[in-house]
Amino acid sequence: MGKYVKRQKQKAGPTRNTVNPYMRGIGCLLMLIVPVFSYFVGDTLAENNFGIQVLPADWYGYMSAPPWVANFTGLSAAARSLGSIPHLPATLAFAALTMIVVGGLTSVIFGFMYSMFAPSRYGPMDVPPPRVKTKKYKR
Repeated sequence: MGKYVKRQKQKAGPTRNTVNPYMRGIGCLLMLIVPVFSYFVGDTLAENNFGIQVLPADWYGYMSAPPWVANFTGLSAAARSLGSIPHLPATLAFAALTMIVVGGLTSVIFGFMYSMFAPSRYGPMDVPPPRVKTKKYKR
């Protein structure tokens, strides 16, 4: 036997805290609902010409594909189908902005709720750190 070989049975690694399945379900639903909601909000805003002073005016029309895309057989069909959607670039721009805002708001709300309803930082056997103010050492 070598010098550094342990004869004891090694314990399993540190146990990880698992996330509640309900919270996983809520997170999964939010990952599906927020982009769909953002797309419909962006479509509504682009349909009403919201922000036409900020975004380029050609984003509110139909998309046109560059000629090199039209030469490929597979890409030309995708370009034609995307080009048939009205105001798609403006819709996607507003959807991205809406996704950032809604995602930020939900994360702030969930963080606030977690700070309110989270379990205590200290267990029943723990002692909180002492609240002692020490003065800075001066020579």
